[in-house]
Amino acid sequence: MARGKFLKSLQAASMIRQVIGTLGVRGLLIAAGFISSVVTARLLGPEGRGVFFYWATVASLIVQFGNFGLQSSNTYFLAKGRARLVNLSTNALLVSIFGGLTLGCSVFVVRYLISGQTVDGWEYAVATVALACSGLYFMFGSNLLIALGRISAYNKFELANRYLVLVAIVAVAWVLPSAPILLLTSAAISMLVCLPLYYYLRRLDPGWSPSLSLIGQGIGYAARAYIITALGFMVLRLNTFLLQYFIDDSSLGVWSIAAQLIDVINVIPSTVALILLPKIMRDRDPYTLMRRSLWFVGGILLGVCILMIILGHYFIVQAYGERFAEAYTILLWGLPGVFCLGLISIYSQYLASAGMPLAQAWVWGSGLVIEMLLSFWLIPIKGLSGGMISMSCAYLCVLLLIAFVARLVYFNHPQDSRV
Repeated sequence: MARGKFLKSLQAASMIRQVIGTLGVRGLLIAAGFISSVVTARLLGPEGRGVFFYWATVASLIVQFGNFGLQSSNTYFLAKGRARLVNLSTNALLVSIFGGLTLGCSVFVVRYLISGQTVDGWEYAVATVALACSGLYFMFGSNLLIALGRISAYNKFELANRYLVLVAIVAVAWVLPSAPILLLTSAAISMLVCLPLYYYLRRLDPGWSPSLSLIGQGIGYAARAYIITALGFMVLRLNTFLLQYFIDDSSLGVWSIAAQLIDVINVIPSTVALILLPKIMRDRDPYTLMRRSLWFVGGILLGVCILMIILGHYFIVQAYGERFAEAYTILLWGLPGVFCLGLISIYSQYLASAGMPLAQAWVWGSGLVIEMLLSFWLIPIKGLSGGMISMSCAYLCVLLLIAFVARLVYFNHPQDSRV
């Protein structure tokens, strides 16, 4: 009994060290994102910043829909010792290229068929597709490092990716403050960073060995993860696309500042969730581990939200300028949502270790419908704040539902081996 408690204490201490170290790296990543947003906001102005933010969001959407749940099934198989790294890494490269190109082109075709809008320049199309392909591979490769427990290597690649892009953006923006040029620059650097990641993974397990059978074995788990992740991402980004039809590019640029600050706050729970997943998959009592993580994340998020309420307006005005002051009000309406999202991310890791029950998809689908209905009602009335209110309400509903699902799973004792 005493030895078991001692081992659990060591595991908890190890996890806390990894979380603190990764949060330190995330702090540097936040600083990079902050500098990048200030540079693009001040040199491009609200309209140019809005255009840049829109196409970067489109690329992120392609990454979310183009992963096919592969990063989740890869983590599951590698953490459980059911697959070799060489097979998973080879599959990751092929899927990132095929998925990025196919979905990237499809987005522009669908956009034209629905709205009749064509791309203003070839730069937007090339940059968006390149960002999608590189984003997919970086997601797959970095998740393999997490599953292997190579947190230090993961952090180094994250830093290299973000800061090389930052240096390039600052340098180029100073000479050519143009949204399409900055998008192309971001895409080129992102693709270059993927090269050392590819060679690092090959060095860990040399060879080239695609495995379609391995993809087939995990297709059930991957499909559930894909649906759940896609729905979750849509809840987070839905209003960015809805707002485009209600407001101008300048207002969208103001919205983007509040949205980016929410992304920054969400780094804290996402970091804990990232490190928690492989541990919770191997733990004999994952529900207790999840509950401890909920208290840890909830306490930190509460403090951060209070800090943003007190200092948020001053920070936004000083960093971005008076033109973006309205972003503070928008941010306030989003804080309840980001708090709920943080707790949701911890619940989701427990459910991932329990076989990714399909009930999660129904939960996120319900949240998406709630947000969409509220957005069409509130945005015409409240404007930008209405979009953020609808998102916070959706996240609150998702949190209540997903906590209920986790409780049911716990009482039913699911088999972790179900794929």
